[in-house]
Amino acid sequence: GICYGGQVTDDWDRRLLDTYINQYFNENAIKTPYYRLSSLMKYYIPQDLDLESQIHYIDTLPNVDDPEVFGQHSNAEMASLMEANRMVCETLLVLQGQSSAVAEENKEEKVSVLCSKILKKIPDLIDYDTTVKNIGLKKGPLNVVLLQEIIRYNFLLKEIKNSLVGLEKGIKGLVIMSSDLEEIFQCVYEGRVPGQWLKAYPSLMNLGSWTQNLIERIKHFKVWADKVHPPVLF
Repeated sequence: GICYGGQVTDDWDRRLLDTYINQYFNENAIKTPYYRLSSLMKYYIPQDLDLESQIHYIDTLPNVDDPEVFGQHSNAEMASLMEANRMVCETLLVLQGQSSAVAEENKEEKVSVLCSKILKKIPDLIDYDTTVKNIGLKKGPLNVVLLQEIIRYNFLLKEIKNSLVGLEKGIKGLVIMSSDLEEIFQCVYEGRVPGQWLKAYPSLMNLGSWTQNLIERIKHFKVWADKVHPPVLF
């Protein structure tokens, strides 16, 4: 998005401002009738208007500026729009949980049940040592990728199991709930994937879909590890 009122902090800021200044403040802006200020037709310098007409023209401009106004591609705002959409969805999930908390079962009990279900679904670690033996001394590029992926997903599986077991103990009062456990608790309750688990690979899925997707991923790599060749190769 565009941030108005920002300060010039480096050479790139100065370069960008110089570009805009050269585009808007030049002789053509004075001599050319209806001088275009961007690629969009609605942005131009109106001619021979009194103050009231100038104000009226300004009022007709959109309240939200398109990226093209600043010479950027229309896709430039996709990242900011996606982030805004994510924040709205997360806020709605939080509000939904709070509004229905009275009618639903105890919050801690619900999270405890979900933790137990996820732990039962999460598969065992992929056997790294056996895979190394099966591959032998001839490590091709695909085998290197396989071993790297096994390490990455085994680390993720350990992280999930340790955090859920720790969360169950925290709910029972056996250990102190750390800030990380509290975050995981809230995410599980709201059906979101904890940020600690997303370090392995990014995803926008909810917790249920993400868990099922993870199971399928692990199944894929286990088949690959057993046969030392990917099930599907493009």
